Amino acid sequence: MNLRNRAFPWRITCLVLTCLLLAACNRVTLYNELDEQQANQVMAALLGSGVSSEKAPSSSKKGWEVRVNRGDFPYAMQVLNSQGLPHASYRSMGEIFKKEGFVSSAMDERARYMDGLQQEIARTLSRIDGVVEARVHIALPPPDPLGGRDNDSSASVIIFERPGAKLRDRETDLKVFIKDSVEGLADVNKVTIKFFTIAAPGAADQQTNAPIAMSSMGPMALVAVVLAALLGLGIAFRGKLRARLSPAAEAKPPAWSD
Repeated sequence: MNLRNRAFPWRITCLVLTCLLLAACNRVTLYNELDEQQANQVMAALLGSGVSSEKAPSSSKKGWEVRVNRGDFPYAMQVLNSQGLPHASYRSMGEIFKKEGFVSSAMDERARYMDGLQQEIARTLSRIDGVVEARVHIALPPPDPLGGRDNDSSASVIIFERPGAKLRDRETDLKVFIKDSVEGLADVNKVTIKFFTIAAPGAADQQTNAPIAMSSMGPMALVAVVLAALLGLGIAFRGKLRARLSPAAEAKPPAWSD
């Protein structure tokens, strides 16, 4: 009987550890194959919003992945979308024009140049405070084979901004920057910018710190916490009961047989 009583706490402890292990397996991958900077930015945004997350090497052996509890997945996506994370990976002009063959056609070179120019401008715009994401589309007219006057270039830009960023007040400055970045774009009126505000995570999803912490634990972790609490209460109650029964057992006179 004593051996069984002594084994009881160890059984409960093993059960709690098993539940915690299952809770760790309750995580799902949010993004994978991120570079370390992207993964750190995602982690910082999630942890700052009260969402439990972890970073680990990607299962594909390429970059990093970020995992969250299954129950936090919808809210985590809202947080990242509102901040434009993970940020797009822009290629530099050197990477785009990396020599991979012996001969490149003029059309290939032109397409790669436009792609690189668009990415460079988008990268710069994305560094402006309040810009979540920027998309740049440039129209460069082909050169006139007869040597005549070329048509003017043009640019169309879409900027996704954070609530309250007020980037519309700087529209003229942004247009001038884009005009000066594109060859053949001499008229600022040929630059079109459209602004869209990214919605913040819903107020209904923004709970107090305690509910967020409990929800981020996952159901199996909650079960483990409850079992741990019951284990502590059981041990305390068992200790008190043993303390009460021990004096009575000691005071009981021995039974003598004739």
